[in-house]
Amino acid sequence: MVLSDLKKYSRTFPIYQPVDDVFNILNDIDGYDSFIPFCTHSRIIDERDDKITASLRLSFMGTSTEFITENKFKTNEYIDMHLVKGPFSSFKACWLFMPINEQETQLTFKMSYSISNPITEVLFSKNINLVSQRIVEAFKKKIEA
Repeated sequence: MVLSDLKKYSRTFPIYQPVDDVFNILNDIDGYDSFIPFCTHSRIIDERDDKITASLRLSFMGTSTEFITENKFKTNEYIDMHLVKGPFSSFKACWLFMPINEQETQLTFKMSYSISNPITEVLFSKNINLVSQRIVEAFKKKIEA
């Protein structure tokens, strides 16, 4: 089976909150299903010093999928996510935190992925930017609340 080309999504924006508040909300995976669109279940599977293994279930347009990522982080600097199991043949994402001043943070989200299943790829490729944008906006709204 031929893998699809690597697809990418990236967004950078200011958040009017201190970097530690921003980091803590983004690293609170157990709470994702309470505010992220399409996320019906989120849980931490394993947590160690600077690494969290987590599971997310997303439902969109009548399709539900679960994926597991290993998230390595450095507090208030970055969270790197790598696929352990899921519908992607390749998946990487990261949040980058850059303090602008004591009360403002520049936040960057980057994601790259490829999908080997052609049916799943059609569904994702038509909607991934919309879904990614809505998820990023949900994080922004939660952080600035």
